[in-house]
Amino acid sequence: MANSYDEILKKYVNAPYSTLLSIANESLSIVMPVFNGVAKDGNGAGLVLPFICTAIASDGKFSELEYRFIKDVTGVNKSYNEFKQIIQEYYTAEWIEAVDNLIDNCPDEMKSYLVSFCLTFVAVDETISREESAYIAKLLS
Repeated sequence: MANSYDEILKKYVNAPYSTLLSIANESLSIVMPVFNGVAKDGNGAGLVLPFICTAIASDGKFSELEYRFIKDVTGVNKSYNEFKQIIQEYYTAEWIEAVDNLIDNCPDEMKSYLVSFCLTFVAVDETISREESAYIAKLLS
């Protein structure tokens, strides 16, 4: 029997940091080869960035823990303020719509990994706001 939406959110929120990191890395290892394959330059990192940034931006807040999580998942070495500026660029309805459209056009298995990936970012601060919940629900619809 499938878990309810609220149960799924609760599972992610209650997961330890290390578990969320493991889920994010596993999801990333599945989607990156696909993104690398469709990226013109063969580097799909630019296609993953909108998923990270829209997930983080969905509640309008950027915490130190979210910053640490981004660095741990991506290995990118940018300052908190550099990441904050990048994330703010994705805090738009247009970017959220673009990410949603991309997920909608993915096969179900890929969609599952992408939503799971986004869930780790919204849950890492141990809360999922109403805005974050709405963002995830939009990706699932």
